Amino acid sequence: AGKEETFMKQYLSLIVTALLALSLIGLVFGIIPYYAVHAAHKYKYNETLYWTAGAFVLIAVPVSIHGIIQHLVNYYMPQVQKYVIRILFMVPIFSIQAWFSLFFHNASTYIAAFRELYEAFVLSSFVYYIIELLGGEEALSRKLVTKDPSSHGHHGPIFGRFFQPWTMGRPFMINCKYGVLQYVLVKIITTTVVIVLESLGKFDEGDWGWRSAYTYISVILNFSIGYALYCLVKLYYATKDDLKEWNPVWKFLCIKGIIFFTFWQGFLIEVLHSAGVIHGIGTWDSEHVVDGLQDFLISFEMVFFAIAHRYAFPHTDYIHYLQRNERSGKPSSTLGGWRRRVSPESPVVPEETLFLFDEHHNVVNDPNETVDLEYQPPSVRQLDRPMSVSRALMGVVPNETISDIARMSMGGRVVVG
Repeated sequence: AGKEETFMKQYLSLIVTALLALSLIGLVFGIIPYYAVHAAHKYKYNETLYWTAGAFVLIAVPVSIHGIIQHLVNYYMPQVQKYVIRILFMVPIFSIQAWFSLFFHNASTYIAAFRELYEAFVLSSFVYYIIELLGGEEALSRKLVTKDPSSHGHHGPIFGRFFQPWTMGRPFMINCKYGVLQYVLVKIITTTVVIVLESLGKFDEGDWGWRSAYTYISVILNFSIGYALYCLVKLYYATKDDLKEWNPVWKFLCIKGIIFFTFWQGFLIEVLHSAGVIHGIGTWDSEHVVDGLQDFLISFEMVFFAIAHRYAFPHTDYIHYLQRNERSGKPSSTLGGWRRRVSPESPVVPEETLFLFDEHHNVVNDPNETVDLEYQPPSVRQLDRPMSVSRALMGVVPNETISDIARMSMGGRVVVG
């Protein structure tokens, strides 16, 4: 009876999943396109954008949410996966925000403010993610000491005019981290200023006059994000060999693509608008078209980024190395590999097992008195069991980002030696 009940539950689960999938497919590829085409025939271009962007959102968000859930139920590396989850939440937040901005255009500035703040927050999370993958700040500092300073510590012809060479080790790591965190701080300040000026009716987006706040905010943001990207690239090239087991190229491209591409995409659209290239369409004036075009493009692009995230940040990279080795059938250099234990009672036939860690990262003692012959601790600590979903979600709170920004604001500075 128990087996039949389990079978029925699995069977019903498959049926419900199939029905939901078919409903979603029918909605995305049937009902929504019908309403979009119907609105276009009546020259209601704003409704056409609403429906079309809604179809993109219904594709991107479920794909991304499924990846987040897979991480939450396989939460074996809390110190690493909390940053992955923050990064993966970027697609749902960006998609829904862009769609809402199309509906509520008068409030689009305030809606976009949340996206922009989260954008900066994700960039800092990616830096922390790299640091944790390499064992934390102290371990990373020791790795960086061994790097060639002529290749990584020196700056190019542009930044070399403003900065002395960075000493490899902790100074290099601090400079890279603070170089990204400064963008978070600048983004918070500028977003707050924009919201205040917008509420007072003194912020004119796209106005490049010398007396326009938009001009100065745009210049400051471009310099800030340019320097953050520079620091991120320097950290990536200094650690890419150490991160080769983690497929760093795709991860870096996803972060760079979403954050920097969408930023400069919006900036370019504003420039084209100021140059008179973008005009009003239908009932929308040119400003509506500028905002709508940016939001529509973001909704469209998030579909591809949601798919890219599934390959760049798969949950299988972080499952317990016992399961990982069983799946691959070979040692894992990143997570310590196979460890053979030989029991004193049967020295001829070795018993192959793996060290397991409890929730406090301590090795679980084998009840049999076994001797480990090949033990190497994993570079990233893992739990023996995945952390509960509720505790995993609590780890998403950016406490380390807030404390580091406060430390940087009060006494942080670029370290050159």
